Formats: sequence, C-alpha cells, structure tokens
Amino acid sequence: MSNFKYKQYILGTLKDYKKFFPKEEFPLLEKQLDNDENIWTRKNFNWHLTASAYILTSDFSKILLIHNINLDKWIAPGWHWEEGDWEMQNNSFREAKEETWLSDLEIFSWHKENNFIPIDIDTHYIPENKRKEEAEHFHHDFRYIFIYSWDLENTKMQEQEIKWLKWIDFDDKFLEDFKERVFYKIKNIKDANF
Repeated sequence: MSNFKYKQYILGTLKDYKKFFPKEEFPLLEKQLDNDENIWTRKNFNWHLTASAYILTSDFSKILLIHNINLDKWIAPGWHWEEGDWEMQNNSFREAKEETWLSDLEIFSWHKENNFIPIDIDTHYIPENKRKEEAEHFHHDFRYIFIYSWDLENTKMQEQEIKWLKWIDFDDKFLEDFKERVFYKIKNIKDANF
C-alpha cells in the first residue's frame, strides 16, 4: 500500500459523518479500526470496505439500480475498494463507470460541500459465494449520490456481474421494498428537507 493514511482517512470520515448523523453508530467498523485490521482487502472475510453509487437523474425523478448476479438482488452499482481508489467516493465512481458504462457522472454537490463524506454508511451481510470461493462476510458500504444529466439510453451493463439494470421512477412502489435508510435520505433531499 502507498503512503495514503487509510486508517486516519476512515476515522476522519466517520467523525465528519457523525456530525450530520449523530444517532448512527458503527461499533464493528470502529473495533476493526482499533484492532488495525486490514478492512481494505476483500480477502478479509470478517468485514471489509465497499462503496455504492446511487445514480439519480438531475431532477431526482429516477434512480439507476442493477440486478447483481452473485447476490441475485437489486442494488445500487458499487462493490469492493481497490488499490488506487484512495477515497471511498472514488471507489463508488469507478464501480459505477465499470458497471453502467456511464462516465458523465457528477458527484452530488452535498458531498463536495461536506468534505466528501458519504450520504450513508451501511454494514450488511453478504452470503457465501461458492463459485468465487468466498466465505460469508459483511460489507461496510459507503454510499454516495451521483447525478446523471444525459440520455438514459446510454446506460449499458457489465454482463459478467449484472443480470439487468434499469432506471426506476424514484416514487415507484418497487423502491418501497428496499426499506433502506439511504432511500429515506435521498427522499429528504428530493423533498428539500435535508
């Protein structure tokens, strides 16, 4: 690894994040940082870092989701941190470009105004993947909003990991099944309550 101060970066990001979301806690992530675990490598089958890109149209009317082959579920584009990503927003941007072929993405202004902290951090379970010989584990997922202002027909998918992708109306009942905190945060932004 380079001279980039990984542990200090994540600790600083958590500190800034908690200024906006003081009720959210991350005991497992903080314990790993205290124990100097390498949470940057996907070979750490306890917990490791990922980042997701919640891609929205500029009017926040549509969101892009992918159907991940390995998980067999709809998620936002994103996945594992890689050497050279440095900050987590770069991880989410790289993954979004790889999975959707959209290069004209702009990170949402709120992130720029707030030291590039994520809009959400979520720790969630990932089941065993026998095909990839990966044990069950957990992801600490740092989530960012990106804006796409061009033709939605330009969206393509990386067929190795994605079964389908689609632009969904943000008010569609389909999203109600997710019940993820990040969607409530995006809705608050959309409704200007943020």
